[in-house]
Amino acid sequence: MITIRLKNKDFVELCVHSMVESTKILCYKVFIMLMYLLIEVRDFSFRLRNKVRRLAQKKSTFNETQGKSDSQATFYEQELDKLLENKKRLSDFRRKYDYREILEHVTYAQGSSYYDLIKKNMPQNYIKLIEMNKENDLFGNPYKYRYPSVGKVNPSTLRYISTALDIFSTVSLDEDSVIAEIGVGYGGQAAILERMYGIRNYSAFDLPPVIQLSNVYLNNVNSKLKFTNPELSRAKNNAWDLVISNYAFSELHRDLQLSYIKRVITRSKSGYMIMNSGLSNITGRSQGKLNLDEIRKYIPNLKVKEEVPLTGPDNYIIYWN
Repeated sequence: MITIRLKNKDFVELCVHSMVESTKILCYKVFIMLMYLLIEVRDFSFRLRNKVRRLAQKKSTFNETQGKSDSQATFYEQELDKLLENKKRLSDFRRKYDYREILEHVTYAQGSSYYDLIKKNMPQNYIKLIEMNKENDLFGNPYKYRYPSVGKVNPSTLRYISTALDIFSTVSLDEDSVIAEIGVGYGGQAAILERMYGIRNYSAFDLPPVIQLSNVYLNNVNSKLKFTNPELSRAKNNAWDLVISNYAFSELHRDLQLSYIKRVITRSKSGYMIMNSGLSNITGRSQGKLNLDEIRKYIPNLKVKEEVPLTGPDNYIIYWN
């Protein structure tokens, strides 16, 4: 038996060091809580303002108009116009509430769950993987939080990394794969897929101002991707290896969902889509959308799995190969 004896001085120093480290961790957690509280207080005023604006303009929470998405029931489009008209505002776009109401709202706690998933799936390389994808945070002035061993990173970036890992563990792809994304946001997922897997053939389907903003973003995070604005009506002449969508497809009115199924989804060999409508209707978002059984009629080999972490009560993932 080996016995380790510590002198009184060494023991005291060890205790002091342990207490200092514990205090640092506690202080940082308190700082994070206070920061969140400040953001929530500020966002509450914006939520209240938007609620009043919706009532005044007789806007519903979710879209009920054919040919549109839930994002168009908010003030997202108006914010996009403001961003594209003002370079200074654009440089801070990931902090603008009317933008974050649709995108860029992953919390610190959800980011921690994504961080744990990345670490679990890539135990030897998770630090390098996160570090290389910090390029996603170079533009838009996103909120960033400190996570163990990797320092400050935006939680949405962690979600995109975790989603990319799950996509490539679910379907078989390589750098020559041709991908279509329904609802590209600011291009964050595309930039991650390009950086991690060398994806270079990418079709983005979204509103024209979104495509314009995403190209500005991609250029500023050292991406070689550049999106055109493909017309859905002409998409029937194309084919893809994979179609992906982070919630956007499930937020479209059913008539637009059917158009995407006909012109993009059924022309893709594989699919991976995170959904927030069609299975349950706790939030009320499923009104006016296709349900899962209706979608299965067009994708017979469709499979369903849980979203991990679960970020909304109606959320789930559909995929096919």
